[in-house]
Amino acid sequence: MMTRRDCLVGGGLLVAGQPGLVRAGSPSVNQKLDARIADPRFNTELIGRLQGDLSGRQRWIHNPGFVFATVPGQGLAPGEFGRLLYRVEGFTARISRLLDDGSVEERSHSWMFYRHADEDRWLETFENPWSGEMLEAPPYRGGPTHSWLHPATGPELEGGAGLESTAIGRPTKLNWRIHDSAVWLTRHAASRLQAGTTVRNEFSIDQWICRLDEALDSRHRHVPATYSWTSQAQWQPWLRMGDRPGGLLWRIDSVVLDDVEQLPVAFVERMEKLLPGKLRQRLTW
Repeated sequence: MMTRRDCLVGGGLLVAGQPGLVRAGSPSVNQKLDARIADPRFNTELIGRLQGDLSGRQRWIHNPGFVFATVPGQGLAPGEFGRLLYRVEGFTARISRLLDDGSVEERSHSWMFYRHADEDRWLETFENPWSGEMLEAPPYRGGPTHSWLHPATGPELEGGAGLESTAIGRPTKLNWRIHDSAVWLTRHAASRLQAGTTVRNEFSIDQWICRLDEALDSRHRHVPATYSWTSQAQWQPWLRMGDRPGGLLWRIDSVVLDDVEQLPVAFVERMEKLLPGKLRQRLTW
């Protein structure tokens, strides 16, 4: 089952405005740098190097995070305007390659589990704090994706019928902020996914922080970075919130790993219990 986050992250569905720079160096150096980071082809390749490894090596990404609820018009007493509902923990296996036309092609497989907000345990049931209803938490969510990121027209997702995004049909860009030897790279998009009669909207931002020299040097086929993903979305259907005002705020902080053995032991045990064999599955083209 394709998830919304697979669409956004796997498909690269995030676009940015004009680059913003903290100036450093002579005017001629800055002019050359401005021209390069504004180049959609360079930004496409860079996203591929940040998200995966363009050498063809399979990478594993650990994705822990939090899911908050926000209810407009409520007071600031604990749990009224905003509250932590639950935590999540997942992983993505990804292979990437650079195509002759400058596009990046990716195949990935993602899984995510729910964790209790305050206790060190997996979430099996969840009491809706507004209705008092005891709900069964989904055991997991996720699935495979196959996507392309094109310099001139942005993302393309296999099986992405019903998906609209402000990133589709536009050149690939990133927001750049440079300070000393570090660079902050961000992109954002509003998206809409329609499945049957159900329409769901989402606004997402993702950000990488990495070394400037590694980002600019294409010989680095993978760029180590600190990565975060923030998303404002509607209620998940399994929460049974109906038309109640409000929604969810997701925050995921990820790290790209060299080997699957670097994943936390408890997470590996959970994967082997619910999805035996999936964790070490090798992706192919």
